[in-house]
Amino acid sequence: MAKIKIPEGFRGKLGSPMAMDVHWVDVKLKSGELYKKLVVRNSRYITGRHDDQNGEGDLPFSTEDIEDIRRQSIVPYWLYKLLKP
Repeated sequence: MAKIKIPEGFRGKLGSPMAMDVHWVDVKLKSGELYKKLVVRNSRYITGRHDDQNGEGDLPFSTEDIEDIRRQSIVPYWLYKLLKP
């Protein structure tokens, strides 16, 4: 199971939990890669993908690789960045 700590500055972007203490987020990495529908538990840790058993699985990045986080969305990331200040 991944246990990737969300940088402090991004925690405010999580909003209220989507289910009991669970958030779904999209993560953009410094390399430009985008990971969608990741599970966040305890408002602090990314634990896996939404379709992993119990939202717990392996992920190929670490806290240092994260460039941005947003709540899970169907809007393309480039458009999201244009609409949000």
